[in-house]
This record gives sequence, structure tokens and C-alpha cells, in this order.
Amino acid sequence: MSRSITADDLARRVDDPDAVPFILDVRAPNEFERWKIEGRVTPETMNVPYWTAITDEEILKDELPTDRDIVVVCAKGDSSDLVADVVGLPNMANLAGGMDAWASTLVPHTLFDDGTRFMIQLDRIAKACLSYAVGERGAEMAVVDPSGDMDRYLAMSEELNAPITHVFDTHLHADHVSLARRLCGATGATYHISPGDAADATFEFSPLADGEVFELGSVRMVVRSIATPGHTPGSTSLEVDGRFLLTGDAVFVSGIGRPDLGGQTEPWARDLFHTIHDKLAVLDHALEVAPAHYTSRAEAQTDGTIRRMLGDLLVNDPVVSISDETEFVDYVVSHLGEAPGIYQDIRKVNMGWKDADDEEIKELEVGRNECALSK
Repeated sequence: MSRSITADDLARRVDDPDAVPFILDVRAPNEFERWKIEGRVTPETMNVPYWTAITDEEILKDELPTDRDIVVVCAKGDSSDLVADVVGLPNMANLAGGMDAWASTLVPHTLFDDGTRFMIQLDRIAKACLSYAVGERGAEMAVVDPSGDMDRYLAMSEELNAPITHVFDTHLHADHVSLARRLCGATGATYHISPGDAADATFEFSPLADGEVFELGSVRMVVRSIATPGHTPGSTSLEVDGRFLLTGDAVFVSGIGRPDLGGQTEPWARDLFHTIHDKLAVLDHALEVAPAHYTSRAEAQTDGTIRRMLGDLLVNDPVVSISDETEFVDYVVSHLGEAPGIYQDIRKVNMGWKDADDEEIKELEVGRNECALSK
């Protein structure tokens, strides 16, 4: 068995220019093209299918770097382990669990922590998805837009001595299966989502109402159901402690959430224009936007967090700042690529209309999110 590296370790390293390794991906080319190892630093990557790597190992050795670490990647970690063994370079390590492990890895970054109150952004780096844990030690914790590894949220709750009492989805997700209901089932927490998105769902939930206020210890979480529709009809933003605005997929730190995933492109684009100019523009411009997705880890701050001042976004983002409704709608409609067909199946799972076991969920979620539209 070869030396190994965990997905958590690799996630940290692809954010560090001084530690980023070379990636040898031994999956089939079609699987490699669907998604790859990415980070704040784009690692140099070579795709050599498993069988070729095994049979031509001497040729492969001559093409691999000797001046940095090499991480070998496959789907589940078995084929890459054998490749690392056969090739046998001392600077080579196998990604334990392969892309399956990478797919659900959550990397925590602290937005604030005063020793009692905290807000943590969890980066599902493989899918560029962001979720949040906010609360108070010794009191309680809320989780927003959970996905990926449920055990990470449960472990964080235990580490912080903050039982999970509320779970929010800012909108009906299309690119990944929400963990909200499973997390509520494991903890007894209350599930909150807007009826604008989940009115026809097969499960019970607490309807998220405009202006609703949640007290988490001494943290004041204000739900400004700034009903922020556009990406979806029920998209909702959460203001936390007068400092952060969790915008879901309404707006990102660069660009906006695509408004075509429900088949109502132009009407939802108009909704999104009014969300930006009638709802977000009147808020405190010093709020920091913390979204549910990003386009590239290059958007991260030096501390690893994905965030941007609301005022800066409103004025300087090329899409968000379009001030004419017709121009905005025309731009959105003309710049949307085709949405992944699998998104409709994911929406059905998140509505409770379709069952999916863990293996089916893995297949549904393959690939990064394609929820953003930006220039």
C-alpha cells in the first residue's frame, strides 16, 4: 500500500501556493473531464488512464516532476493506490477515498469567532458550494444550506458545544442534494425553507416568513425574506448579527444566480433585477455578502473565506450593477448556457418527489455547480 493523503489535507494544499502538489489523475478521460481537483491555486494536472499508467510506468516516471509532491487520484482510491505502488516514486501519495472522498469534503473557514459566538463558512470545495454554521458555544447552532458530509456538521456541533436547533435552506437547490432534512432527523432541529420553493414538497417544514427573527444565544439572526426571488421564487436571504448577508444563490461575490432552472427564465430574471435594486440596494452596504456558491476559489479572501461587501458588489460587479431592467434581462437571457439536465432530478429529490440512495446521490452530484451567471 502506498503513502496516502486525505481529502482534507489536499483541500488545504490546493489553497496554498507553496504547498500545491502535482495531480496525476488515473480515471478514464470522460470521467476526468466531468470534474477535477481544483483550488485557489490550479494544480498542474496530468490525466493518464489507470491501465496506461500501470503498463507504461517507466515512460510515466520520466514525465512526472521530481521537485514537488505528486498526488494520484482515481474514483474511489483503489486504482490510484495501485498506480502509486507500481510507479513507486518517493514523492508520490494516493488520495485516500479518491474523488468520492473529495466530493463531500468540507473545509471550514471562520468568518468571526469572539470565543463565544461564531460564524463558520464550510466550503465544499469539489462543488464550490458554501454552507454556514452560526451560533453560540454552550447554547445552540443553526446550519444554513448543508451539503456533502453530514458528519462534519455533527462533529462541529459537538466540538463547539452548540446543539443544532435550526436548519435553513435559502432556496430549493438544483446542483446538489440538500442535507437539511437528514440533519434535522439526526438532531431534532427545525427545518426552514420558503413555501415559495417547497409548497408542494412531500415533507413537513417550517415556512420561512419575511422578517422572521431567530435568536441563537446572543446571536440575532434576522431572516429578511427579502424574499430575494429570481434564482428561485422562494429564495431567501439571512442577515446575521448585522454583519453578514447569506444570499444563497440570489447574488454571489461575482455575478448572480441563474434564473432558468425552473423554466421561467425571463420572469425570474425580472424578479432578480428587482431583488437587487429594490431589496438588496436598500440594505446596509457594509453588510458582507456570503453566498451559497462561488465560481472559482480565486475569489477567496486571503483568509480563505468567500465574501464581499454588499456596497462594492452593487456598484462594481458588471452584472449586479446593470441599472436598466430591460438591459439586465436581455443580458441574462442571452448569456445563459444550457442548464445540466440532471438538475431537474436533483430538484425532485430535494422536494421529496424522488428517492435516491447514497450511490445515486453521488452520481447526481458529479461535477461542480453551474448555478452562476457572471461576466
